[in-house]
Amino acid sequence: MRTYDNPSIPPNIHKFLVDPMAFLMSTEKAPFSVRQIGFIWTEFTKIYAKYSNLIILDKIGPQFNNLLIVGDTHGDLNSTLRIIRPFLEEKVDSMVFLGDYVDRGDFSLLNLLYLISMSIAWPERIILLRGNHEDLELNLKFGFYDEVNKYYPNRQECQAVLAILDDIYNLMSLVAITPQRSICMHAGIPKSTPRLEIVEQIPKPHKNYRNIQDGELKAQLEEAFLQIRWNDPASKILNNLDERSYHGYYYYTLTDTHLFLERNKMLRIYRSHEDPRGGYQEVFPNILYHIFSSEPYFGKIKMAFTIHEQPNGDIVLRDLDFNTQGRLNQRIMRFSRSKT
Repeated sequence: MRTYDNPSIPPNIHKFLVDPMAFLMSTEKAPFSVRQIGFIWTEFTKIYAKYSNLIILDKIGPQFNNLLIVGDTHGDLNSTLRIIRPFLEEKVDSMVFLGDYVDRGDFSLLNLLYLISMSIAWPERIILLRGNHEDLELNLKFGFYDEVNKYYPNRQECQAVLAILDDIYNLMSLVAITPQRSICMHAGIPKSTPRLEIVEQIPKPHKNYRNIQDGELKAQLEEAFLQIRWNDPASKILNNLDERSYHGYYYYTLTDTHLFLERNKMLRIYRSHEDPRGGYQEVFPNILYHIFSSEPYFGKIKMAFTIHEQPNGDIVLRDLDFNTQGRLNQRIMRFSRSKT
């Protein structure tokens, strides 16, 4: 197993990271006490309170030149354990997860806490972005709330765990930029196609944007915060610019995507969010790639994928066992980095 970057990992988190299957022995007994989850929250807060909502990965370190990008896992701990194996075996040096760690799957709490524990053990190698399901309102509808309530039937304990999870959600970052000028986000670009700098203005905890007094800025930040986690690419001709997707949010088009990339001097976008697109789809040629990383996903996805940005500049499509499934088309770098 890869050596921890954080030397002060407590015994219970170490045991969890080494043998997560031991925590699946009972589906009724809580894998961690409320106090233990509180400790995990405290350690996570120390790390993610320092990270901007827009993380420039190569500013953290060269380890992100060998990077695995992971789509939705939705409580599928088995898929997560397959995905992380090449990291533990040091075949990749870093990982970015695009969100949606909970709901629908049977082991959402363990899946979420395992990834959080990884981010505590390797705080400058494992990056967790926030998806649309990292939201207590959605958790009420799609299963995670019921799972937490099952583990913690005492009402006070359940409410305490949910409050901790809400605080964790609100500290996750929203966008990561890879050394190859790829944008990692959960769903897609906001309708107004702003510059990415607006993401840095979203406060942490995220819910604090509601306290902003400037009405225009507050509306911009709310739009960016929600639509980065909800908007879908349009694979059809839109009847009008305000047409809503099946998620109830907005579409973005090929033209929108080109404009967004040009404004921000980026080359491509990686996103997840939609199981109807399958495990992988090149949505807009060379510039927008979809991956989904839970397999099998209730019979909807027979084969799931990750994306591997390699130190030599190649971008490789991997299955969940790290087998090469092809190489993504790459554009010639059209934008030079600023010299300032």
